[in-house]
Amino acid sequence: MANLSVEMCGLKFKNPLIVGAGPNTKNVPTAINCMKAGFGGIVVRSMHMQHADEVKVPTTEMYRIHGNTKDFRKDLYSFQSTGAPAHIVHEDIPLGWGGASRVPSLEQWTEEVAKMVRSARDYDCTIIASLGWCGSNLTDESLWTLEAKAMEQAGVAAVELHTGPSPATEPGRFMMMDPDKYLGMPIKAARKGTKLPIFAKIPVDCCDAVGMAYFAQQAGADGVVPVTRWSTISMDIERETEPEWRGPGMGGPWSVPIMNGLLFRMRHADRPIMYLFSKEQGTFPQGGPVEIPIVPSGGVRSGADVIQYVMMGGDAAQICVQVIMEGVQVAGRIEKEMRDWMDRKGYQKLDDFRGKVRLLQPSEAKDMPQRLAVVDADKCTGCERCVKACPNEALSLSDGKAKLDVRFCEGCSACFYICPTNAISLTEAK
Repeated sequence: MANLSVEMCGLKFKNPLIVGAGPNTKNVPTAINCMKAGFGGIVVRSMHMQHADEVKVPTTEMYRIHGNTKDFRKDLYSFQSTGAPAHIVHEDIPLGWGGASRVPSLEQWTEEVAKMVRSARDYDCTIIASLGWCGSNLTDESLWTLEAKAMEQAGVAAVELHTGPSPATEPGRFMMMDPDKYLGMPIKAARKGTKLPIFAKIPVDCCDAVGMAYFAQQAGADGVVPVTRWSTISMDIERETEPEWRGPGMGGPWSVPIMNGLLFRMRHADRPIMYLFSKEQGTFPQGGPVEIPIVPSGGVRSGADVIQYVMMGGDAAQICVQVIMEGVQVAGRIEKEMRDWMDRKGYQKLDDFRGKVRLLQPSEAKDMPQRLAVVDADKCTGCERCVKACPNEALSLSDGKAKLDVRFCEGCSACFYICPTNAISLTEAK
C-alpha cells in the first residue's frame, strides 16, 4: 500500500493532510474530532490578540456559500466567512472560539493546547499552533515572542505565524508596503521565544506571494504557507450595502489552479515560466527559488487536489473549508483517493512524484494539434447556443440543426463546452 507519510523541518506526519487553523481547531473537542478522523496534523487556531493585556470579546461565526448546487464534493462553490460579537456566551462549555464560549487568556489557552497535544499522541497527529495577527491588526513584537514561548511550553511541534490571510485587514498590501515589519518582524520575534520550526503564512490578495515567500525564507522561516483567500465585498443592490460584515475573504475549490501556479513559481522563482526550459534570457534577479517546505492552504477538497500540490512542489496541504462543508470524515475519503491513484500509477511514496510536473516547452507548441468541431445532427436540438458563441461565425443553423463551415473553424472548442446536449465533438484537423 502507498506510503503517505511526510517529513519536513524534522517533523513527521503520517499523511500530508493538515487541518488549517479555524473553526475545526478552535477548542479541545473539535481538535480531537480531527485527530480521530485521521488527519496527519492540525493547526490550532490563533488567539488573534494584538496586545498582551487585550481582553478579547467572544464572537460568533457566520458563513456565506456561493454555488449552484449543494453537492460540495463535486461542484464548484465559493466560501466566505465572517464574524460578529456574540449575543449569548455560556460559561459551562469548553473554552474556545465561537458565539457560545468564553475567550481564554493566553495562560488558559496554553493549558487547552497542552490537552490537545496529549490527546494527539494517541492518534499519531502532529500539532502546530497558530500565533499572532496581521495587517492593520498586527500583533505587538513582544507578544509574538510570548505566544511562541507559551506554545512551545504547551508541547506543540511547530508554530505557524498568522501573517495572513485575513483580507479584512489587507495583510498582503501591508506586507508589500513594509515586508520587514509585517513579515520579517514576526518571524524574528517568534524565533526569540522558540526553537521550534516556524511557518509563515503568505497571503495572495494585494501581494507578490512568490516574492514574499522568498523573503520569509531569507528572514529565517523554516517553511511557508501560501493561502488562497481574497478580500471580497458581497453586495445587496436593493439595500445598497453589504449584507454582512465582509470578514476574512473568499476562497473555494476553484483556487486550486491558482495555487498550482504559485507553488510552481515559488520553486522556480528565479526565472519566468516562459523561459524555464529554454536557453533564452530572462531572470528575476531580486528573488530566488523557495527551498524550504511549502504547505499550501486553500481549495483542497479531493485527493486529486493534494496530488497536484505535491506534483507542483508542495510538501503537504492544509484543509479547512471542505472539513466544514463535509465533516471530518473527509480525511478518510481524500486519503483513499490518493492511495488509489498512487497504487494505479505505481508510486510508493510522495517523494516519487513531488515536484515532478512538466510544463510544455515553447518549442513544443508547434506540435499541439489543431482541433475541428464535428456536429452530430441526431443530438442537435437547434438551440443556437453554439451559433451565437462562435467568434468566427463558423456555425449556422440549417433546417433546425447546427451546421459547420470548416473554412472558418479554428478549433477554439467554445462550442464543444457550451453545447447542452453534447452534440459537438472535437477531432484533429487534417
